[in-house]
Amino acid sequence: MKKRLFLLLSFVVVLAMVFTACKPKPTPTPAPATQAPAATPVPKTEEPAKSKYKEAPMLAELVKAGKLPPVDERLPLDVVVVPVVDSIGKYGGTWNDLTWWEGAGNIKMELYDPPIRWKADLTGYEPGLLIEMPTWTDGGKTITFKFRRGIKWSDGVPFTTADLKFWWEDLAKNEDYKTNQVPWWARNSDGTPITMEFPDDYTWVLKFDKPQYIMPYILAQGFWEWEPLMKPAHFLKKYHPNYEGKKGAEGYTELDQMDRWFETPGYPCLMAWCLKEYKPGEYRILERNPYYWKVDPEGNQLPYIDYIRVELVEDSEVRLLQLAQGRYDCNFRYNGSPMDIPFLQENAQTGDYRLVPGWMNGAGAWPAFIVNQDYHTEMEYDPAKESEVDKEIRQLLRNHDFLVGLSYAMDRQRIVDVAWGGIGEAKNFTISPQSPHFASPEGKKVYEEWAKAYAEYSPDKAKAAFDKIGFKDANGDGWRDLPSGKDFTLVIQLNDWSDPKVNTNAVEVYKKNLEDIGVKVLIDNAIGTPDGGTKRDNGLFMIATAHASELDLWTYPDWVFPVRGVGEGTRAFPMQGQYYKTGGEKGWAPEPGSPAALLQDIYRKGLQEPSEQKRNEIIWEAVRVYIDKGPFIIGAAGDQPQPVVCKNYFKNVYEYGVLGPWAPGTPGNTHPEQFYIDK
Repeated sequence: MKKRLFLLLSFVVVLAMVFTACKPKPTPTPAPATQAPAATPVPKTEEPAKSKYKEAPMLAELVKAGKLPPVDERLPLDVVVVPVVDSIGKYGGTWNDLTWWEGAGNIKMELYDPPIRWKADLTGYEPGLLIEMPTWTDGGKTITFKFRRGIKWSDGVPFTTADLKFWWEDLAKNEDYKTNQVPWWARNSDGTPITMEFPDDYTWVLKFDKPQYIMPYILAQGFWEWEPLMKPAHFLKKYHPNYEGKKGAEGYTELDQMDRWFETPGYPCLMAWCLKEYKPGEYRILERNPYYWKVDPEGNQLPYIDYIRVELVEDSEVRLLQLAQGRYDCNFRYNGSPMDIPFLQENAQTGDYRLVPGWMNGAGAWPAFIVNQDYHTEMEYDPAKESEVDKEIRQLLRNHDFLVGLSYAMDRQRIVDVAWGGIGEAKNFTISPQSPHFASPEGKKVYEEWAKAYAEYSPDKAKAAFDKIGFKDANGDGWRDLPSGKDFTLVIQLNDWSDPKVNTNAVEVYKKNLEDIGVKVLIDNAIGTPDGGTKRDNGLFMIATAHASELDLWTYPDWVFPVRGVGEGTRAFPMQGQYYKTGGEKGWAPEPGSPAALLQDIYRKGLQEPSEQKRNEIIWEAVRVYIDKGPFIIGAAGDQPQPVVCKNYFKNVYEYGVLGPWAPGTPGNTHPEQFYIDK
């Protein structure tokens, strides 16, 4: 009975299915053309999609309050992943820091974020704001830059090449606006501005009249090369006379006042922290950039630290004492001198800080003595009015044997002991020992020869070199005279460059060294006066104290190549450098075959050389000119360590760096955005 009932029910179900399949289907009514498709309903139990990235709590609160877009929308398409030094960091806190002058350039170095940047280990360059390294076409005369897609200014407005176009056309080439002008690297060989093109939002093209394989790396130097180009057009157009600003001179004055990202709170920036508050003469507060374009390896948007508070402390002794008391979280520049390392070390436990190992000054010569190859005595130089004595002194300062005599006369070890308390290496002038130019075995040999050339302390060799050119005591008064027999006093300018105390002690030793072999010396003490800079920048000196250091001579050539000159980068060839820089409009033309002519030709050759290794070899050629025809700068000591003071809770600090030269952008090249406070 049960079986019969089951078969009957099965038959009924099958019959119903057949009937349903044969029934005609209704024709669907098409939706109106303007009707949006219905959204697929999401089950209430399904979790919303999680963000690919994480963010600081202070930003998450703003997102929650509807005041800021989600982190995924703030980060660019081409996000940068920054490796951490020790560990993934913690969000929050304020980095207490200090500066010694209103411009606070040392703090700008911590915010370093150009298109191309120095690698953390200072072995070369890598992309920053660019997604890849630049490319060269047209035999090296055209350079193309590709920026990362989707980067935004700190106020959320997209950063594109339209901002660079605004800088180039409305600021740099605007003859009515003198504050921001065409940079030195953006000129053709005849001095005219190069051609710039902006074919799309992320492509920037530079066209030169000759091959130029160095220019992109110039933008990696310090903060000052990229800073003039970092212009948010949407913000500055409100003050520009050609747009929404006041017309005429009044408008340009207002534009100049507002176009100061480090003095104008709210100025949109591209760095990890942007200016929030500024009280001149006292402090600055910088706040994290909510649109910053970098993350750590776990997808946490950087920076870790919320704020940077920068205190202005002008007195060096006060700065040192406050550092020793543990007042600041981490400071890299001017925390005292290498001689203060023992004092800082003694107070480290009490101040709850450490001296970070591995940081060097990178001095090729500290102090250095620049011998002016273009000596003259009048600000407005007129060769027709120049005295015969001035001409003869200039010829003496240019004489190779005289330069050799000056070098042999110096007791370098005595300077190391007196001026440095035994710290550093007695050596002649070079650039920084850490320079990539001398990293290879062949390069190291060149560097060692350069450092040792004429570095021996030998009064006898010095006297022989002087006697050879007739630099002798002609009148029997005990002092050497010019070859013509006229009286001569060697004037050494003592200035503020780097460390006045070191310079003072070193000059006293050198003065005695020279006087012991019959050279009359006068010290022109310009410490604390404007004369030091004015005379040096305009070539109105015989010898001047300095601090010599540099890693890349192609991007910052001044220590060796006379290609800039009066007022900027002034070293041993101020007037001949001015001639090169201005295309012959100003300055002095180098004599054929002279050291300046040789060095300028070498520099031109290097600019047009695509091979990095061959460019290093060209640097070695320039060093040979310094050895064979110089030394035009005389070094006393170098390679001193540099104290870097950080609290024990301040983490992810790279344990290698060079702080003497500013061009490499240290410590900004080590990504301070991944520093964190572990409290």
